[in-house]
Amino acid sequence: MSNILPDRISLVVSEVMPSDSSHISEIIADRGPARYFHGRTRILQKFNDLLGLAETMKTGRTTILIQGAPGAGKTALLEEMALDALERQWNVVEINLGDLYNPVQIAQTLGKPYVSRKKTATKVDGKLLSKEYTKEVAGDSSVSQVLEKMNPKEGVLLVLDEAQRIAGFLGTSNKIAVMETLDNLHNGKVNRPIILLAAGLGPTSNALRSLGISRFKGGCFVELGALSKESERAVIQDWLVKEGGAKRDPDVWIDAIAQKTHGWPQHISAYGDIAAKQIQNDHGEMSPEGLEIVYKLGTEKREAYYEQRTEEISRKERRSLAKLIKNIAIEDGLDGEDIEEFLSRDFGPDRATDLFNRVVEKGILHRQKGVYTVPIPSMRTWLISNYAHERNSGIGSKEF
Repeated sequence: MSNILPDRISLVVSEVMPSDSSHISEIIADRGPARYFHGRTRILQKFNDLLGLAETMKTGRTTILIQGAPGAGKTALLEEMALDALERQWNVVEINLGDLYNPVQIAQTLGKPYVSRKKTATKVDGKLLSKEYTKEVAGDSSVSQVLEKMNPKEGVLLVLDEAQRIAGFLGTSNKIAVMETLDNLHNGKVNRPIILLAAGLGPTSNALRSLGISRFKGGCFVELGALSKESERAVIQDWLVKEGGAKRDPDVWIDAIAQKTHGWPQHISAYGDIAAKQIQNDHGEMSPEGLEIVYKLGTEKREAYYEQRTEEISRKERRSLAKLIKNIAIEDGLDGEDIEEFLSRDFGPDRATDLFNRVVEKGILHRQKGVYTVPIPSMRTWLISNYAHERNSGIGSKEF
């Protein structure tokens, strides 16, 4: 059984397309498995070490969390990890939220029979005539019991994408069942090699903490950031040469595009896709005019991505956030308490906390090594250039 993560397509539409770029589609395949994948070597090596340890111990091992801002390449990394597990003859199963508490659903997801007996009684005129047990689709009382009944010699990798959604279990009747499942998987209480591999946005680790997962084993919590320069260049080269069919040395275009992508996987995919289509249209040539088209359309799609990330943040909130980061070097980072204190000057403590949580959830701010930064340098520039200016608020002025 091997449910590989499904491909996903995100639509990014430019309002005005230049007349000489009609050959470039407005559809950008910037979600799901990466068209060209390089890097993340340490993460993949650690993951393979954990697979090997689980195989040796013949028992459940741990939970792995890949956490990062939107566009950091979480789903693409999950796909590579799933492929590595498949090569080692593991069963790879993509699960959803219901699989964490519903034994019927997890059995169906795993493709396993799930049967129990139900007692029924026959009465006539109020008199009990007979009792019998009939089979029905019901069964084990917990997800962990379903997992226990699988072949103990087979390794299972459970893959949960968009894992920040588990916060929705807090305060619900399913919370206890989910906590039990997570505890059994995280602490190796299932008598078989099994790993839960989850990926989600910045709030995911806090949600897991609220559900009882307070600490991860070494190397099992990854805060995903930008690609290394070497990996970034390798991905761009694949787009230009393998996808676009570039006929000559692509270094000039690689250098130029890398100045715009900042190692961010979503940007690399967007610019790479545009560049490949431009090179195809130019029959393998890489002209200065073609590069200008790549710059123009890449910038439009990059800024559309930023607009999408901030669409639920009001203009006033964006201005306050822009003022916050204007004079702070992105590599230095900020403590969460300082961010909330600054925002509270404009909105008061309660709304400041709400705004802080939303910008983290949206990936506008991302926590890494204990501090928060804007994870993409060009997004920081975009915020400051568009929203850091002061607004005069005369009589009758109104914020919308």
